[in-house]
Amino acid sequence: MDSGLIREMAKYPFLHKTRDYVASLDLSFDDIIAHPIYSASLELGRERVASCIEGKFKPDLDERRLELTVLSYPVARMLAQLIGPATASKYAEGEAKAAHEMLESEEQAVVKEVSSDLGIKMQDGTMPIVQYTMLAAPLARANPKWKLSNRNLESGRVDVAQEEMPSLLREAVKNRVMEPLDASKIPAEIKKAALNLKTALAGERTTIKIEQLEDAALPPCIKGMAAAMEAGLASHNTMFILATFLANLGLSLDDIVSVFSKSPKFDEEKTRYQLGFISGARSGTEYTCPACVTIKSHGLCKAECKVKHPLQYYRQKAKMKPKRAVLKPTR
Repeated sequence: MDSGLIREMAKYPFLHKTRDYVASLDLSFDDIIAHPIYSASLELGRERVASCIEGKFKPDLDERRLELTVLSYPVARMLAQLIGPATASKYAEGEAKAAHEMLESEEQAVVKEVSSDLGIKMQDGTMPIVQYTMLAAPLARANPKWKLSNRNLESGRVDVAQEEMPSLLREAVKNRVMEPLDASKIPAEIKKAALNLKTALAGERTTIKIEQLEDAALPPCIKGMAAAMEAGLASHNTMFILATFLANLGLSLDDIVSVFSKSPKFDEEKTRYQLGFISGARSGTEYTCPACVTIKSHGLCKAECKVKHPLQYYRQKAKMKPKRAVLKPTR
C-alpha cells in the first residue's frame, strides 16, 4: 500500500477508508494477539485511551509503526466505550483534539476529504443550518461568534469561513468516534482488559511496583509494559521483553513469577515453564533483553531516554546495584 495513504489513515483513523483497510487485513482478534507485530496494537490501544483522556494524544507517525497506529484506534474505541459514557466522551475529545491540531496545518484538499467523509455538506462556503447548529453548539458556549444569531443566514444555510472548518470538524470527529459499537461483537479479552483499565484510570491501582528494583530507575518503556501486563493488554513481545529485562537484572524465578502474577491472564505453571527457557535453566541459553531499536520497532518505546538499551538506563539511574552484574546490552 502507498505509504502516503496509510500515513493519512494513521492520522485520521475515523475515516471510512481506514475502516475498510482494517477489514481488508482479514485478521480476527485472535490473529492479532498471535501476530509478532500487530499484537503490539493492543497495548498501544490502552495507551491511546489514557493519553486521549489526558489531552496529550498525538498519533505515532513513524513509518515503521503506521499500521500499529491504525490498528490501535479500533482497540481504543472498544476499551473506551466498554468503560462507560464519561470515559468514551473524554476519549473522543482527545481523538478530536489531535485531529483538529493536524487539520489546521493540512492542505485544503485533505480538509475537504475529511469533511466529506464526515458527512459535512459544504457548498460555496455555507453549511445547512441544522448541521451547523449541531456542530457549533458546544463551540458557542465558549465563544459567542459561533451563536446562530451572530452568523449570516440565507435560504437555510449558514456562512462558514474556510479557517473555521477545523473547529467544526473537531466536533464532527468527536461525534464519529462516539458512535456506539455492538458490545456483543467485542472480544471477551477486550472486555476483561477494559475492566482493568477502568480500575487503573480510577486510580484504584497504580503501575506495578517491582520491590527488588528501584522504581525511579526503571525505564519508561518497562513501566509501560508492566502496566499493560497488569491491565491484561500485554502482547507476546511485551511479556518477553519484560521477562528478559527482569531476568537480566538478576531477579530470581520466584520474584519474576510474582511480578507476572499481577496479570489477569496469569497461569503459574505456564509462566514458570516459559521463564525456564528465557533464563536458560531449560534451554541452556539465557536470553538478553532486546535493545531500544527493537523495542521502538514494536511500538513500545514511551520516551526518548538517550540510551541504546533499557538495561543501560537502569544501570545509570539505579542508586544500588542489582543482585548480580547486569549483562552488557546488545546492539
